[in-house]
Amino acid sequence: MSLETVEHALAEFYCNQNVEVHKILLDFQNSVDAWNLVWNMLDTSKPHEIQFFGATTLHIKITKQWLQLKRTDYIPLRDKILETLIKYYNSSGPPNVINKLCYCLCAYVVRTIPHHWPDAIPQLMETFRNSLSQSSINVSVMILEILMALPDEFGATKLVQTQRNEVRKELQQSSLQVLSIVDSILKSDSLDPIVVHALKCAAAWLDIGFDLIQCHQLTDTFISVILNPERSQMCVLLAIDALKSLCTHPRTSICVATVFEVLNKVIVLSDKLFHLEITEEPNVVVDKLFDLFLGIGDQHFRLLVQGLLDDNTRELCTKFFNLFLTCTNAPGYYPVNENYSEKTFTFWFLLQDDLLSNDAGPDNTLLSIIRPLYISLTQVLLKKVAYPEHLESWTSDERELFRCYRQDISDTFIYCYFILQSEMLDVLLAIYKQVTCDHETAIAQWQTVEACLFAFTAISEPLQSQKSYPHIEQLMSSLVSLPYEQIDQKASIAAMDTIGAYYYWIETHPSYLELIVPLLMTGLHNSNMFSSASTALRDIAKECGEFIAPYNDVILNTAIIVLKKIKKLKEEIRLMNTVGVILSVTSYPKNKPFIDTFIDPNLEAITNILAIEDNTEFTKHRSELQGRIKVLNSLVSAIDMEVVIYQILQKTFNLLQRTGTKYFISSHEDSLYADVCELLKTFISKLAQERENCEVPTTMVIEILMIGFRKSPQPAGLILFKEAVILFGLYDASIPLLKSTYEEICLRIKFMFEQASPADQFNLGDVIESYLSLQGHIFKKWSFIAVDNPNVDFTFVFKLASEALCANEIFLAKTATFFLTTFINISREHRSLFKVLDDNGQFLVMKIICILKGDVVKRNLDTMCEVLYVLNRNYGEHLGRWFHNIVTVQNIVLPNVTEQMKTKFFKRVLKERANKKTLLVIVKEFSFICRGLILIDPQNDE
Repeated sequence: MSLETVEHALAEFYCNQNVEVHKILLDFQNSVDAWNLVWNMLDTSKPHEIQFFGATTLHIKITKQWLQLKRTDYIPLRDKILETLIKYYNSSGPPNVINKLCYCLCAYVVRTIPHHWPDAIPQLMETFRNSLSQSSINVSVMILEILMALPDEFGATKLVQTQRNEVRKELQQSSLQVLSIVDSILKSDSLDPIVVHALKCAAAWLDIGFDLIQCHQLTDTFISVILNPERSQMCVLLAIDALKSLCTHPRTSICVATVFEVLNKVIVLSDKLFHLEITEEPNVVVDKLFDLFLGIGDQHFRLLVQGLLDDNTRELCTKFFNLFLTCTNAPGYYPVNENYSEKTFTFWFLLQDDLLSNDAGPDNTLLSIIRPLYISLTQVLLKKVAYPEHLESWTSDERELFRCYRQDISDTFIYCYFILQSEMLDVLLAIYKQVTCDHETAIAQWQTVEACLFAFTAISEPLQSQKSYPHIEQLMSSLVSLPYEQIDQKASIAAMDTIGAYYYWIETHPSYLELIVPLLMTGLHNSNMFSSASTALRDIAKECGEFIAPYNDVILNTAIIVLKKIKKLKEEIRLMNTVGVILSVTSYPKNKPFIDTFIDPNLEAITNILAIEDNTEFTKHRSELQGRIKVLNSLVSAIDMEVVIYQILQKTFNLLQRTGTKYFISSHEDSLYADVCELLKTFISKLAQERENCEVPTTMVIEILMIGFRKSPQPAGLILFKEAVILFGLYDASIPLLKSTYEEICLRIKFMFEQASPADQFNLGDVIESYLSLQGHIFKKWSFIAVDNPNVDFTFVFKLASEALCANEIFLAKTATFFLTTFINISREHRSLFKVLDDNGQFLVMKIICILKGDVVKRNLDTMCEVLYVLNRNYGEHLGRWFHNIVTVQNIVLPNVTEQMKTKFFKRVLKERANKKTLLVIVKEFSFICRGLILIDPQNDE
């Protein structure tokens, strides 16, 4: 391709961005000729657009197509880059072209150190000092730009681990020299633009790694920039970033004394953080300083904790802990007025986790020092978790962030409890009593009431394993006296949540049901409290079965009344689930009248809908029909009496059968069929233990399943049949029906694929995933249902799974992996399955090669590797032959690798039959090389 063609295409692309022109430019960038033509494009007389495209192309060639070069090309390429860069800088060329050329030079350095250019960094600095014709200021900026780009380019470059370690070591050896240059620039009276470059350079090199003992004097330098009122805000922010890199690098933890020396200097920056006020605009400097100190806390929390035991460091460490508490207690509401407090939650988790993981008993000295801090933290969190006065004025995004924030605080309350135990309950109960001393106070301070109840709910789970505290008895007794009709609904809802959270406590204190059940009935009648009340009632009924029995009639009669008033389907579903739990703890046949009361209205509604003859009219009621089926499913899923479940199945069978015959549609996404299948799945999961009578429910379920499946194979039917096979495959009476149904399903799936166009097959991912999941579970659990069936084409299934292994949908690829690994593992035990593997194994290996060489997204490598591992363990000799036939005989090209590299890779794979993790490392490294994500020198590899 000529230079004129490229320049013409580039000019046309900037005018209309034509797709064909774009392809011409990409082809040029991928060509070998581009190595030579870019220098003509980088001529300083060329238009700016051509220069930038030339620089971009050069960067692509170095970063992605390095293997096109020979070793003899390395030095001429380096010299040409340096010459061009110096020319551009001396002629004050376009900044974006200079910047891209800097990255080209840095990419070259990463590729060539230490073997081909061992003293790269000192030589670069010397070269530019001697070659740039401009002032020393510009020389400094130029050197800093290159030095700043080098760590970035190293981080962005994919290298094999050994090469990465070598390059990192080389850069770390130069870091002291680079940081010394930065230090001298920052200590001089340099202008802000140079200081900005120096600070960016410092942060980049500190992230690579350094010796804190040798570099800790940079702390003073950075702090002086931060505190210098004459420096711009940009300089201050970058200085804080650089200081954070210095203080929080993982390597600093080994230098304990030096870390404390650095922290003793850094703490001076905290003064402005202790007296914050709410501001209309966020203070970016304060935000950065909090990030700095929180980063220090996350990295060095162990040192800070241990420092509390040392007289020399106790005061310093106490200041840090108080600072973190101050950050949590930032004024205002998150996320509207402040964004600081949310960042501290990780620190509080790390702190308590470290304290408790080091066998800190109740008399532990550290715990005694830390407890007052956590008491203060509990009080702060109660304030921060409280609802604002005008939440409705917030945007939906702000309300969602606040909801997530409250959940984070809930987790942090748990950390507080782990440290404080009963002391936390003392704090919470004291505040709660204070704000509920009378109705007027509770109504006026409802936010604090809600916050206390929220905290009690948060710690209910860890309290479950402890002895019973008297605090909970006082709390439960006090809930009765809350003014539910006058207090804000959020506090009422929190009360219902608290009752439900302590369901396990109620089991050991059943006398409190006399207080709690009436409260929950009140909650059911209240539309705002309904959801929390019904959930609490369900959990208590499950836990307190025999104790709640005296209240069953009251609860069920209330439910009958409430169900007539409910407008929302999801609320009806929730309450019916609770009713199912209550019915389960009521003896049969005593509960039969209630069962009929709750079941019959739904069956009557379904009957009336099915009586509609006009399809247009029925369509209007289709969603109502699905709603009734979902309500029945919710009820059935909560009942644990097999005799009741069987009776409900008998009552609903004819209606479900009529529903399927009349209204299931020929679609892969029939939601009505999916709802019916979900109900049937619930039935069979409840009846799975009925070994003697399993044949009848199995027949009923499969009859309805196949009504819809014969109209169109759907995932819901496959999932239901899988459940039936897993549950009833053990029973002899069910096996003939399961075998015949399995055969029909396989034939229908194959027919569907044979009739579908390639475009239609692309849209059948859900069907394929469900089908392969069914096959995998059958072969894993009850292979006798499938094996030796002459009418099932296992070759089709095997090839379908092999194709699915390459799917972009990761769940489909994982399901294909599950089937293939199961199939391969048992294939040697069955002649018919062995023949499928023997005849079609090379087809599977071809798909594996496609994933390896980059035809498929790289996330499929993990799943593919599992298949390769199992294939290697069971068919090692076959695998070697298949590899040879595909790569050598068929000459399938593996990009970016030599014959020697291919041979070495296949040998390593065939040898690794014991360790899946090692195989995954081998496969990923080779695939990344093929994909161009890792560039290596093939001659070194050989």
